[in-house]
Amino acid sequence: MKRTDNAQSPTRSRKGRTALALAAIMASTLGLGACGSGSTGASDSGEVVLELWDTDTRPERTENLKKLISMFEAKNPGIKVNYLGLPTDSYMQKISTAIATKATPDLVTPKASDVSALVAQGALAPLDQDFKDGGWEEKISPAMTKSSKAASPDGKLYLTPATSLADVIYYRSDFMKDAGLSAPASWDDFYTAADKLTDKGAGKFGYTLRGGNGFFSQFVQMVYPQSGVDTFFREDGTSTLDDPAVVAAAQKYVDLYGKDTAGSDLTADFKTMVAQFGAGGAAMLSHSIGSYPTHVAAIGADKIGAVAPFPADNGKTVLTGRMTTGFSMFQASPHKEAAWKFLEYTMSDEGNSFWAQKSGYLPGNLEVAKETWVTENPAMQASVKAVEDSKAVVLEQPFYLPEFNSITTTDMLPEWQRVLQGDLSVKDFLTQSAEKLTKAQQKHAKK
Repeated sequence: MKRTDNAQSPTRSRKGRTALALAAIMASTLGLGACGSGSTGASDSGEVVLELWDTDTRPERTENLKKLISMFEAKNPGIKVNYLGLPTDSYMQKISTAIATKATPDLVTPKASDVSALVAQGALAPLDQDFKDGGWEEKISPAMTKSSKAASPDGKLYLTPATSLADVIYYRSDFMKDAGLSAPASWDDFYTAADKLTDKGAGKFGYTLRGGNGFFSQFVQMVYPQSGVDTFFREDGTSTLDDPAVVAAAQKYVDLYGKDTAGSDLTADFKTMVAQFGAGGAAMLSHSIGSYPTHVAAIGADKIGAVAPFPADNGKTVLTGRMTTGFSMFQASPHKEAAWKFLEYTMSDEGNSFWAQKSGYLPGNLEVAKETWVTENPAMQASVKAVEDSKAVVLEQPFYLPEFNSITTTDMLPEWQRVLQGDLSVKDFLTQSAEKLTKAQQKHAKK
């Protein structure tokens, strides 16, 4: 396949070997050497050796990614991919150190929220030309491609649109049936069910609210669709977090806490919520389609239903959580041809079908999206049908802002918990947070 960068010269090859040797030293220095990093870029047999750093090292996912790698290697006998799992709580530190010392690997699995920071450091290689030359524009979901580009500060493609998340509301269909309720079809239905399915004396609640780490994703999922506001910033660059409709929807959501949710939800993270839902302590849960296999394993497919967030009173259907997940190539990779082949494989019929199905995410490949494991998954189908609505608008979170993560996690989390405890008003919380986002957006606009 035609590459846009120059062919490797002997000088570049020597530089590549030097960079990879430094990567080995860095891996050892960072306590990662035991994981298998440190290839010189070529094996004794002359095959190309790629280094892939993974930022999400859940055991099952790691096993699946290693299987994906072995499938790729079987199709490409001249290429070997070495896997290295980075510590989940400090992977960006490791990557930043590698960038600073010019010891980056060939491939990485960044979160969409990491792309902006990596691009700002000139670390990632743009994939637009190869993506176009390979005919992937016609093979991959346009919506996912757009979302992937939206995560970067310059609008270029740095993250392959391999898979995507989407938000849904899970509900216990057996609880609904016992209470004489149908699957919620509106926000009014949702709040009615949350109240009716709550029995505090029995330790059962209609909903579990995420008050702890990662709260912002579920906050956005439940508040913005209710409000009907479909963008994070107005045309003048000011944040919509303080929009009256957002404030009103947030207040309604907050009012669930302690009434139709457990008081312990104040510090609940994803694992806590899933455990509560699986044990029957909560009848409804907001999360992405990626957790569907976990719920099935805990409860059984026959007891779980899923619906996409409902239209707002103004008629708008605002879709959230449409976060693209994929793979990226480092700009300094001395093996871009081989690295691109791996990226292509993650988007191919075979590779994409395996990886998306094992991940529980929507596949980017349009042909794979027609497979039965997609069409028979209720969480995925709820998401697919929602996006087919002509009135639906996808809310793109501003991951391109370097400050977005710190504002919505470090800054907002303790204040969010104060709101739930009644120590800070919803309006004041959203107003002060909106000011920070506005400042970040306006700073970005001046570049």
